[in-house]
Amino acid sequence: QDWFELIRPEWEQRTAHLRGRELRILEIGCFEGCSTTWILDNLMSHPNSVMTVIDTFEGGMEHQDDGALDHPTDRYQLSTLKRRFDANVAKCTEVAKLNVMQARSDDALVALRQQRRRFDFIYIDASHVAIDVLHDAVMSWQMLDQGGLIVFDDYSWRGFIEDCYNPRTAVRAFIKCARPEVECIETESQLWVKRVPNCVPATPNPDPALYYWDKGTAKHVL
Repeated sequence: QDWFELIRPEWEQRTAHLRGRELRILEIGCFEGCSTTWILDNLMSHPNSVMTVIDTFEGGMEHQDDGALDHPTDRYQLSTLKRRFDANVAKCTEVAKLNVMQARSDDALVALRQQRRRFDFIYIDASHVAIDVLHDAVMSWQMLDQGGLIVFDDYSWRGFIEDCYNPRTAVRAFIKCARPEVECIETESQLWVKRVPNCVPATPNPDPALYYWDKGTAKHVL
């Protein structure tokens, strides 16, 4: 199923300024390649553009038949997922610019950081478990150039009863920390984040007596 068709008009509008530019694109979580093929066909025309995708091709927590969600594993045909991905991207003219890292994102992102890789556009659609999303966000942010974009897929997805597991919890935590350097636009199901120059420099606290939270008055819950 080409789910990407549902968001294609939004992507066409929001990536129009990227067409024809030299781009370094990272996709974290590609599944069977619906978004990958669109990016290859629409954003990779510059001869020096490159694209890296990361996926285990084993599905995520939300694809497993653990009795918590109402769909069986074979609905997604995970055993043939990598084969379907390869067949889909093979149809793209710019497929030679694609590098596939078959690995967990926590391992692959560390490797990319060690290689000092930089990116202009990052699409995060891997594990939908909040702690994993937060990790992908922080690691990606460290490799995103100023003016670059991170797109969080399924920002409004509520696949788990416990909100601590859902992607929105992680994305909001990340945005709160990165607030001085981000501009955000929320669409129907995604959050587009642009990295901008820091508009709120850190101000040292002048009063040592206020260095630590007062347990009796702190307005936060652990």
